[in-house]
Amino acid sequence: MLLASPSRAEARVPVPAACRALAERAGLPLTLTHAEAARAVAYIRVMISQDPAVARCRVALRGY
Repeated sequence: MLLASPSRAEARVPVPAACRALAERAGLPLTLTHAEAARAVAYIRVMISQDPAVARCRVALRGY
């Protein structure tokens, strides 16, 4: 039987400053794993909202 165990702690990336208000509202930590960050970026890109915090976060994520 082969068991998968992480050989090292997964690297974490910081939440961009423009997205921190949204992260705090969602109860997310201010650092995410790469997989969590990819899901968050995809979610923000398709999110329909008039919230200015969402607009600021989208602008900050354009380079990702």
